[in-house]
Amino acid sequence: MATATALWRAAKIAARSAVTCWPALLVYACAAPTPSSLQGQAEFHPPRAILEAYDANHDGEVSRAELEQGLHAEFTKADARQTGCLDADEVRAVNQQRWAQDQSTASPLVDFQGNGCIDFDEFAATARSLFEQMDANGDGKVAPNEFHPRKRLAPPPP
Repeated sequence: MATATALWRAAKIAARSAVTCWPALLVYACAAPTPSSLQGQAEFHPPRAILEAYDANHDGEVSRAELEQGLHAEFTKADARQTGCLDADEVRAVNQQRWAQDQSTASPLVDFQGNGCIDFDEFAATARSLFEQMDANGDGKVAPNEFHPRKRLAPPPP
């Protein structure tokens, strides 16, 4: 009887391990290089390039308003069926475009809510999170000194 109990406990531990380890295996499988990705190394693009693309007025700063306006424009363009939620085909197209443009910093769209589509908040999550991280002083804009924190910027002329 003791042997059966020990086997049952071992099976229970193995089942728990499989349940807790599958997310890590899934992430590893998604991140594993594919033959096409091994053909050439991705050119490095700093993460700030994601936000710099939203500098609509080209003043070197990205405001929260510029970010949101740019994200809404991108989402509207990606939502070809105008459902307010990106389906698998639309998501695939966006992810392929992101990979082609940004390779090393490409952030794929993920259905975090698990409802079968990507809504605007899921679409905007990466850029919004990066904006919050880079807006060091919390003033609602990412300024040149926040884009390049180690680079000394010349003071404005008097």
